[in-house]
Amino acid sequence: MSKAKNSTGSGLVTVTLSEESVRLLDELAERGIYGKNKAEVAARFIDRALQEFAETPRFKLQKRRHQKPE
Repeated sequence: MSKAKNSTGSGLVTVTLSEESVRLLDELAERGIYGKNKAEVAARFIDRALQEFAETPRFKLQKRRHQKPE
């Protein structure tokens, strides 16, 4: 399955995970279901978790307006 193009752009984030979490990411990447490498797998899981978090009616996040580059 090819990765869908990100219509909203992307940004770089560095995270530190436990050795067990990194091992799980590597194992999932080997299977190729969620991405081709551990970074893709981690990004997909983070995106999914944030989407679920934002959809939960605890509070509403404000969307930022896109600023035009100067």
